[in-house]
Amino acid sequence: MADGKPPLFLDLHLWPNRSMDPRMVRWVVAGVGALFALMGLRLLVLGAWPVIPFMVADLLLLGWALNASFRSGNAAEHLRLDGRVLELERVSPLGARRRYRLEPLSVRVELERFPDSRNRLWLRSRGQRLIVGGFLSAPEREALAREIEAGLARWRSGRP
Repeated sequence: MADGKPPLFLDLHLWPNRSMDPRMVRWVVAGVGALFALMGLRLLVLGAWPVIPFMVADLLLLGWALNASFRSGNAAEHLRLDGRVLELERVSPLGARRRYRLEPLSVRVELERFPDSRNRLWLRSRGQRLIVGGFLSAPEREALAREIEAGLARWRSGRP
């Protein structure tokens, strides 16, 4: 190691899957708004105008819910195993960061399986238990568990 940095055995960046980008959220809200405008015009002609404020409230709530869902995609986790420590850094949807440092020798990977094909991935070390990849799908957590175990095996054997 010429640069003095410890070898890197694992470096994973995890983030939630997002099916829509912000532009698509705007298009969905605009499309629903256009549909509501046409329906509102019809209701206004029929004399059922008291329904229109509820339609506006529905549209505002839809926009808020889609934006909140999109913002939750800002959550992330970074898992890094170098020659000295396994570090898990969590970033909340609001940007708050929290770091956990675990001694690699004592880390155990636990994949908790449930009867309905759900699962939960844990890192356990000396009485500390951290959930990893809570926003991932069950197959992604299984693949992540294998990847972390492989990184720990490389660390234990000394091969980066």
